[in-house]
Amino acid sequence: MGKTKIISTLGKVALNAVAPDVLEQGTKMLNNQLEKRKEYIKIPDVKSVDIEDAKATLDKYNFNHSEVPVQPDAEYANAKPNTIVKIQPKENTSVAPNTFVKMYYVDEQTIISSKILVQEAENAKASKKQKRQDRIQNVIGTTSNVSANIGEKLHLKKTKKVEIEINDDQI
Repeated sequence: MGKTKIISTLGKVALNAVAPDVLEQGTKMLNNQLEKRKEYIKIPDVKSVDIEDAKATLDKYNFNHSEVPVQPDAEYANAKPNTIVKIQPKENTSVAPNTFVKMYYVDEQTIISSKILVQEAENAKASKKQKRQDRIQNVIGTTSNVSANIGEKLHLKKTKKVEIEINDDQI
């Protein structure tokens, strides 16, 4: 027998001896996970819901939860006050009962600060646009001056046509 055939035969014997144990252990682990997940429930979607209603909904499902105010951001400038804007873990995720859920909400101050951020961004954008237009005008003006100076130096001024009037008396 060659070395390859011996190794192949030993591998098959070892696999037949070990495979049933490995398969049995894998099946047990899978069944344990499936058994655990039978009790899992989906996190309800409470985004855009009033904070008090969101608390009541999560309490109904026995979730532990906390409310966390979000930092001002342009995306919250038009949000309704005291509403949930994000939850963690995400909505419709299957989780174990008593999972801790964070609800992120916007309050009046966050909305006001967010509107200020939006206004500042618009002002910065307008300022940038104005600076760009000023640079363009500067380039146009400079180009006109340079071309006029070149024309003067090369004496390329337009010559004036001189019209002579001749009277009948002069003929």
